[in-house]
Amino acid sequence: MSDEIRFMNSDQRQEGNDDVDRTYNNLVVLWTAGVRDFHSLLATYLTANSIFVAAIGFLLTQPMMTGLFDLLVVMLCFLGIGITIQMALVLARFDAQNALWEWQLRGIERSPQWTRRQLFVDLYRFRDQKEGLRDEANIPPAFEPNWILRHHRRWWARRAVSFPLYFGLIYIGFLAWAIFQFDL
Repeated sequence: MSDEIRFMNSDQRQEGNDDVDRTYNNLVVLWTAGVRDFHSLLATYLTANSIFVAAIGFLLTQPMMTGLFDLLVVMLCFLGIGITIQMALVLARFDAQNALWEWQLRGIERSPQWTRRQLFVDLYRFRDQKEGLRDEANIPPAFEPNWILRHHRRWWARRAVSFPLYFGLIYIGFLAWAIFQFDL
């Protein structure tokens, strides 16, 4: 009887390890896809905002600005502000989602049954806690965070915050310029 129980516990443990491995692999795929999608969306929003800014700048430099051009600039500014707000919301959502996947992956790596390298725990220690990493088998054996890694998590250095803020200020500046051009 005790052999059967021991055998069943071994099978349950193996099933548990397979389940943890499957969950870990699925979370890694979700995290990787989230990082890829974040950067794809960032590039798309940067392209769209750059086109809007170039179009508005082109219209504002025309020598014969009429009321129609002024109205077009105002409309483009409001559309640009809308795209910028959407950019901030979408990028912040992807940033939070990727942070959730990383958090869950670190939880799996910290569990007692995890026997492999703790890649996401090391990433968190290195990137977020600014701790150097040591591996005596590597050359050099220590990898210390540089200046940019110590500052990239500040609010002004986060792409989900800084790019929408940057483009929002540009659109507000263009909007103010266009409004002051109206002959009232």
